[in-house]
Amino acid sequence: MRSVRRTGRLAAALALRTTAEAVAAGEVLPDVARGEAVLTALQSLSTCAAAVQRWDPVRSRHETLASSGYVGEALAAMEGAFHQDPLFPAVRASGRPLRVCDIAPADRRGPMFERVITPLRFTDGVSLCLVAGGRYVGSLHASTASDGVDDEAVDWLRLLRADLAGLVDPLGGQLPVVPGDGGVLAWLPDDGRVLALTPSGRASLLSGPLAALLHPSSWPSRLGRHLLVLRGAELTGVEARPAGRWVVVEHRPVAAPANLSLRELEVLCGLALGGTNRMVARSLGVTERTVATHVEHVLTKLGAGNRAAAAAFAVGAGLVRLPA
Repeated sequence: MRSVRRTGRLAAALALRTTAEAVAAGEVLPDVARGEAVLTALQSLSTCAAAVQRWDPVRSRHETLASSGYVGEALAAMEGAFHQDPLFPAVRASGRPLRVCDIAPADRRGPMFERVITPLRFTDGVSLCLVAGGRYVGSLHASTASDGVDDEAVDWLRLLRADLAGLVDPLGGQLPVVPGDGGVLAWLPDDGRVLALTPSGRASLLSGPLAALLHPSSWPSRLGRHLLVLRGAELTGVEARPAGRWVVVEHRPVAAPANLSLRELEVLCGLALGGTNRMVARSLGVTERTVATHVEHVLTKLGAGNRAAAAAFAVGAGLVRLPA
C-alpha cells in the first residue's frame, strides 16, 4: 500500500513540475488551470480537503484559486484570517510545511483552529506558505479527518515548494523582490492586464499616455526603460523591466535632479522637445523673458554649456511631462 501511495505521489510531482516548467518557459496557463494543477497534486497526499490560495497585496487577504473538501465558511476564514493567525509569521518565516500534530497543544489556537480545524473535526492538517523571488505569493492547506499527515507528505511539499509557488504566483515566479517602499505593478502589454504587487501600486499610471512610453516597443534596449515623470507638481521615478511575458513597473516619488524647481523642470521638458523660448512660454502661460531666466538657471544648475546639452541631459534622464 505504501509503495502504491509513493508511486502516486511521484507521478503527481512529475506532472506538477512539467506544468510549472511550461509556465516558467512562457506558456500561457489561466489561473483556474494553475490552481487545478496544484490542487490535483495536493490530492495525492491522501487528505480529505485541500485549498490553493493566492495572496492579494492590495486587498490584504487571500483568494482561493482551487479547493476541494472545505465548506464555504472554512475557505472564507482562510482567505480573511490565515495571515492574522498567531502561527502565520512562523510558517512564513520558516518556509517549511507546518502540521497540526507538530504544534504543541497549548499553541493550538487562533482563527485557523477556531474557524476551520476544530469546527470541521479535522484530526491533522498541513499548511505551507509560498514565496517567489522573495515575495509572499500565497499558501496551501490540506486537512484530514482520519489518518495524520505523514512525514513523506511533508518532504514532498518541501521538495516541490518552488514549483508550487511558480504556479500560484501570477508572474510565474519571475519577479525578484523589490526593495524600498515604492509601488510595484505587473503589466501584460498584450492584453493590458495590470496587477498591483504592493499596496501602493498605482494601476492608474498605465491607463494614460505613460503606457505608450513604457511599452517594450519604446524601450531603448531590451533591458527596460527609466523615466522621470513630471505630472502637475509631482515628480515620479518610473522604471519598467521585463519579467517573462510581463513588464514590471516600479514607481516612487523622487527629488528633482540638480535641485531644479518645478518651473525649471517644466522649462527643461520644453527644451527636450526642441521648443524655442516662445514655444515654451506659450505652453506654460508665461512670458519669453521668464522662460529665458529659467533657461539660464537650468544651464547653471546642470553645468550645461548650452540648450542642446541641457536637452540631452533631460533625454538621458528620461524626463517627460504629462498632463496633470
